Amino acid sequence: MDQSLMFVLLNSPESPIPRPWERCFDIRNEVLFYTNTLDDTILIDLRCQINLGGGLFHTDNMWQELAGCTSCVRHCPSVLQSRNPLPFLLHATCCGPLVYLLMPEFVNHCPFCESFVYIVG
Repeated sequence: MDQSLMFVLLNSPESPIPRPWERCFDIRNEVLFYTNTLDDTILIDLRCQINLGGGLFHTDNMWQELAGCTSCVRHCPSVLQSRNPLPFLLHATCCGPLVYLLMPEFVNHCPFCESFVYIVG
């Protein structure tokens, strides 16, 4: 996994996404993800609130749906109340060899297939 992308996502959202990565948004499923144009690696961003830079934020409830958190408020209050919520990067082998998930909190099973996942960061 490219550390330059992770640095920008977690520490410097005002900076442009480093090449060869591109920020993408699936309008139908409302999913924000990043794709590497050289090796087709995909990073699906499941964080509840994502700083896109320039004062823009993307708010997503996909994590609550995947985690079965039906009583959660739209903005993941337990995660956002933490001063520095550190997301976890997981390699999701069920989605393909080059798919990673940026999760808002620690999990040890894939939210898609419930299989054990390899923790990358």
